[in-house]
Amino acid sequence: MIRRNSASNIMREAIHRDKSRQQIRAVTITAIIAALTLSSATPAQTPVNPSCTARPTGDDANNPHPVCDVRAVITRGPYLHAPTDSSATITWMTDLPSRAKVMFGVNGQLTHTSYSATNGLVNVGTLHTVRISGLKPGQRYDYRVMNTPVLDLPAYWPKTGMESQSDIFYFTAFDSRKPTVRFASISDTHEDTSRIVMLMKRINFDSLDFLVNTGDAFNGVQSEAQLWDRWLSPLINYGIKQNTPLIFARGNHDTRGPFARELSRYVPIEEHRFYFTRDVGPVHLLVVDTGEDKPDSTQVYAELNRMDEYRREELVWFKQHAASSARAKAAPFRVVVMHQPSWGWGWKSPASDSARAAWDKAANDAGVDLVIAGHTHRFSLSPAGTNGSKYPVLVVGQDQVAKVQASAAEMRVQVIGKDGKELSNFVVKRRAR
Repeated sequence: MIRRNSASNIMREAIHRDKSRQQIRAVTITAIIAALTLSSATPAQTPVNPSCTARPTGDDANNPHPVCDVRAVITRGPYLHAPTDSSATITWMTDLPSRAKVMFGVNGQLTHTSYSATNGLVNVGTLHTVRISGLKPGQRYDYRVMNTPVLDLPAYWPKTGMESQSDIFYFTAFDSRKPTVRFASISDTHEDTSRIVMLMKRINFDSLDFLVNTGDAFNGVQSEAQLWDRWLSPLINYGIKQNTPLIFARGNHDTRGPFARELSRYVPIEEHRFYFTRDVGPVHLLVVDTGEDKPDSTQVYAELNRMDEYRREELVWFKQHAASSARAKAAPFRVVVMHQPSWGWGWKSPASDSARAAWDKAANDAGVDLVIAGHTHRFSLSPAGTNGSKYPVLVVGQDQVAKVQASAAEMRVQVIGKDGKELSNFVVKRRAR
């Protein structure tokens, strides 16, 4: 009897030890996942035992909150994406979760302040997006970004760090009254930072109004670090800096991967969608999102796409905009920038052929003067009249830059290769309306 009890006890202890090991392994895995998630969201941790003022102990709500001798550091950016003639959105990152603001003004006098807030609450995080508004078309603005770390966020008297600030940068608000406009377009860099650096060297940013990227910046969007390291940071550091706006037209590869659904947070657009319009000088720019390059039913997507419906909604918007926008009708030139030259309907089927024909007709009806696309990785130029289009379609190759200069009378387009040699040079004349 004693031996049986001992055996039972040994068995129970063995089972207990096995369960404990499983629990330890589960806790360890959970801790590792949590640590990796935290390190991605907050790259740096609060210094150990920073010098802080005391937390209030009384009931007076006006007692000052505790402040520590800690400052956030800007790790990415800032940069501008898709501004308008009256507003601009500035994006950057810091090493510590912080509250953020932008001070801006003219002639070096930063007399205005905009904050990052949602539903009345100032946003706290490491990714910062601040929209500034009330701008005057064509006006040059100076700005700086500012951050204050938020170290502890209880219900009362949160603990913050010290405010830090960037250098003073500048940008110029878009202006449809500008007599000329210059922009460049690149495509399909596919995470190749050396390609980005090489293309940036082929562009004179001193005279550039904005840079267009017609998509496939990625093979698939995997993470925040990849998004910056393999695309945005090289564009900023070697090209657009803090002054020249970026305008991004999403490619099919940019819709893939675990981080693709977060992409819009890093290329913020006022319209909160990847298709929109902007006006600069004589150009009315229509940014079209062509989505994926295969039907939604393709098994490779595992029923996670609704691109067919999305593009149909986009076509309705395109037609309505062309019919109702005074600027779309009056602008000397209408330029479409997009990724796939087939409007996202590149495969052969009755439904795809019909959808592609509907887009072609809508573009003709809208008076589109030029389409700039990518996707094929090779240069091509289809003159006006090809397949019934009233506009030329330029496909910019993977190692090429298209440079566009437009006046009220004509658009001059030059395409150069990575070696700087000219591949094409053509003129689009203003048409009678």
